[in-house]
Amino acid sequence: MKNDALEFDPYDYYKKELKGKVSERAKELIENLTKKANIDTENNKKLNSEIKKLENEIDNCSFKCSGHKVLNIFLIILGIAGVIFSILGIVRMVLGDSDLFAILSLVIGIIVAVVCFLIVFLVLRKKIKKYENELKKLKNKHQNKVNEAWQGLAPLRESFDFSQYIDFVNDLNTTIKLDKDVDKRKLKLLNESYDLNWFYGNNESVVDVYSGTVGENPFLRILVNRTDLYNHTYTGTRVVTWTKQVRGSDGKMHTVTESETLVANYSAPAPKYFNYSMIIYGNGAAPKLTFSRNPSGLPLEHDEKDVEKLIKKRTKEIEERAEEAIKKGKNFTALANNDFDALFYAIDRNNETEFRLLFTPLAQQNMTELICATDTYGDDFRFLKQNKLNYIVSNHSSSSIDLRYTNYFNLYNYEELKNNYINDITREFYSLYFDLAPILAIPLYQMNEAPLYDGKINEDEITYYEAEASINHMNSNLFRPIESKTNQILKTKKIKEFNDAELYKVTSYSYDKIPRTTYVPVACRNGGVYDVAVNWFEYIPCQKDSNVAFSKIKNNDNSNLNTNISNNSNINNNVVRYHNFASFFVGEDGFNENDANTFANEIKKHYNIK
Repeated sequence: MKNDALEFDPYDYYKKELKGKVSERAKELIENLTKKANIDTENNKKLNSEIKKLENEIDNCSFKCSGHKVLNIFLIILGIAGVIFSILGIVRMVLGDSDLFAILSLVIGIIVAVVCFLIVFLVLRKKIKKYENELKKLKNKHQNKVNEAWQGLAPLRESFDFSQYIDFVNDLNTTIKLDKDVDKRKLKLLNESYDLNWFYGNNESVVDVYSGTVGENPFLRILVNRTDLYNHTYTGTRVVTWTKQVRGSDGKMHTVTESETLVANYSAPAPKYFNYSMIIYGNGAAPKLTFSRNPSGLPLEHDEKDVEKLIKKRTKEIEERAEEAIKKGKNFTALANNDFDALFYAIDRNNETEFRLLFTPLAQQNMTELICATDTYGDDFRFLKQNKLNYIVSNHSSSSIDLRYTNYFNLYNYEELKNNYINDITREFYSLYFDLAPILAIPLYQMNEAPLYDGKINEDEITYYEAEASINHMNSNLFRPIESKTNQILKTKKIKEFNDAELYKVTSYSYDKIPRTTYVPVACRNGGVYDVAVNWFEYIPCQKDSNVAFSKIKNNDNSNLNTNISNNSNINNNVVRYHNFASFFVGEDGFNENDANTFANEIKKHYNIK
């Protein structure tokens, strides 16, 4: 950030500096990429104007064709009705009832039938055929124009690269800087100096990841796919009917039928899959402090009364907690700033001195602004501090932390593509910025510098996080067990390292889904107990191992984001690029040094690397 009064105030900096600046820079970026790709925007505009005109013509022609088809059906029905009327007239005459109705039925029926069928076969059928041919020609012409416009934008689509977003963020001149790949030094620093050692279990898989710094301190931003087993309740019903004798109002006994719908429930474990993102940020300030806070529950569209009500409720709870801490000799003291203490609500903090060192009056004010903001994402973040590590989990970034350029694949209108690109890159930056905003709100964090890491690292080695993210960008069916009927969790483990590639084992964890039926006894009001069938699913774990090779894409200034490295049959097009690494699906086959060399050479060939 700039060295001015806004440097340590993320919310005001967003309003006064970033809000207008980011979309303008995004617009400049897409326009520069357009020029570099040599896109004829005027021709695309002309083509889309023609496409729009053709769409209107197609709609008009389709409307006329449909109208004539409806009229055609109506006249056929009317003609058939005329035939039926004429037959009725003939029948009445044959039976000797030659009255006026019979004569009119015969005459009018014949006239209606003849006229209707003449119009249908001599007029409507020809017009419908004409409209259908015209519609076919218009649709073919429309598709040709769409293909031409789509092909014209191909160089732009193929030029999209996540590194452009990295440069975009870094050029905004904020305190946030991103890395092209996950920085191994930052990762080593987080692991060795801040005790990260974070590895996800078999129920979690990294989907996207990148690293960066806030000031001089490292962070990882990770999107994780997770599965948990929970008890799913299934319901079954059965209708029970019985008869009984009752005395009626006439004093006599009558048989009546009664029924009851019996409902039975049965619970069984079932998997649930969901994504969540996390910022992992290392900072040596307040190294003994731990705390956690969850969203306050304030709706985004709240008013002052909502805030006051929440503060009043939580202030009372904090005061009671402080009194209890005094009685039990525990370390908890309420802050003088009731508003911040109630809104941030980190009541499980373990070190009052370091908590106050971290949350100075300015930090308290900044955090309160973020929590109460109604023109951002509002209070949707969780904040966990464990000694030197800080974890931020937000609701707004739970679906994506990466730009998906495949979203533009079917676009042929340059203005639409441009606007989508600007919106996407702007949204992605604000998602990152407000994930980091709780960190930016603490001035001490920005003033504290991280230690330097001087250990030996291998720049060409893919990290555990990137390897897992890369396979999650591949075709998931490559890894799926035959019996799998659910989503998958993909896990990686390095097997071997070659000069030009690394070999990983990928294990897919998922479930087979077996239908079952359980009979649950349910009491009925007739005094009986009946078995009610409940259909449910049993989820049986299944897994499959495959091999994937990874290789670093070096000197890729002229590279693109094409997901197929080569059409060479020996790699079967099962290669994708993630950031600056290419991954190749090996399957269950072996992989040796010669394969690694071939793979690396294919990458160089595709990306024009010498």
